[in-house]
Amino acid sequence: MNTAPSLTLAYEAAPDTGLPPLLLVHGLLVGRDIWAPNSGLSRQFRLVRVDLPGHGQSPIPQAPEQAQPGAIVAALERLRKSLGIAQWHLCGQSFGAGIVLRCALDHPDACKGLIFTNANAALRGPESEAQLEVRRGLIAELRAGGQSALRKLPYHPAHARRFPPGLRQRLSDHADNISPEGLALLMQEALPRLSVRDRLDALSVPTLLINGLYEKKFQPSRDWLAETHPKIAITDLPGGHSVNVDCAEAFDTTVKAFLRKHM
Repeated sequence: MNTAPSLTLAYEAAPDTGLPPLLLVHGLLVGRDIWAPNSGLSRQFRLVRVDLPGHGQSPIPQAPEQAQPGAIVAALERLRKSLGIAQWHLCGQSFGAGIVLRCALDHPDACKGLIFTNANAALRGPESEAQLEVRRGLIAELRAGGQSALRKLPYHPAHARRFPPGLRQRLSDHADNISPEGLALLMQEALPRLSVRDRLDALSVPTLLINGLYEKKFQPSRDWLAETHPKIAITDLPGGHSVNVDCAEAFDTTVKAFLRKHM
């Protein structure tokens, strides 16, 4: 029996002025500031930005169950209801893509439109033993090395070549202060459970992948999605993993155009 307490997420919600709500969920080792380049979306949507567990102002998971995707989705559902939102649009970046996909699958009546970006972990099939061993090694390094191990992670924002310098510094400072144990728990408990590959046939809400073409490792997943799930729209942009930052203006335009059709 799961006796872990309910997970609570820190968030920032714009005042309700009648605009359609849009939930933004970031990836690992960044915070809700990853959406700063997309502030223009606030002219057409009521933006709700959350911090993942152990990121920003959200508490560190107190039990392994709190770090699992189901617990994060449940926390987002409680947030939606507490804000008095009947339906919202969802947008997820990287790890956050897997979370919003699961939200739409588990709570389709609460979702009007769904957008996600590059996220191999959300679309992958069964992992090989070699892949599992790599993750176990990273988790062990985090727990052994503490804060000093964070910058060694390949997706630490300090290594982002296309980020504006000011944003890269802000996100790097944030990443340096993330709890290594909190991140290790997400890598241990959430990443192995993040894939919704086998559930995509049940996806009933209008869905769009905004793909950063420069991330070569993701393009096989993009091509698989295009072939096997043609109802999921795809827009390719000249950016990398964080396509919402690399191509902020084009990203915002694409989001607005897609969601406008599903208001």
